[in-house]
Amino acid sequence: VRGGVLQRIEIFDSVTSVWGWKIMTCRTNRVGGWRLFCGWLLCLGGIVGCGGGDPFARQPLTGLVTFEGKPIQFGVISFEPADKEPTGTTASIRDGKFSIDRTGGLSVGKYKVYVQAFDKMDAGPPGTFPGEEGAPPRNILPERLLNVSVAEISISEVSDDQPNVVELDVK
Repeated sequence: VRGGVLQRIEIFDSVTSVWGWKIMTCRTNRVGGWRLFCGWLLCLGGIVGCGGGDPFARQPLTGLVTFEGKPIQFGVISFEPADKEPTGTTASIRDGKFSIDRTGGLSVGKYKVYVQAFDKMDAGPPGTFPGEEGAPPRNILPERLLNVSVAEISISEVSDDQPNVVELDVK
């Protein structure tokens, strides 16, 4: 019976030299190698060709955050989507100011704003562990403002040199 596996066995049995087997292997691998090469080429083209920009069209923002009219010395500001925006972000507040560049920014839309303010930063000198420098930072905002959205803002499309500006007085 000729065909299928039996034919391959006959070919293999008839080829006794190492060179004959290598030639047979090369022939079958050439087709597989070519397919593999084309597959890699398509994947590479897809990665390079489709690597446009940010799919979320993030926007930069900066701002000033005060509590009862005074700049928050140390704190954190968080932006969470109010609707179905795909992004949210958090930034450190230092001397009342924060800044978020385009790579960490927000998509166009509405966001709820959360603020935390501390009496000091927890960063001790290099080589120290948290708690070695005394008590941990204390939140200085009243309890009614903890874990509560203090504002709702809208982010619009802007340029890098003129980011969205947020000025917020927490009361």
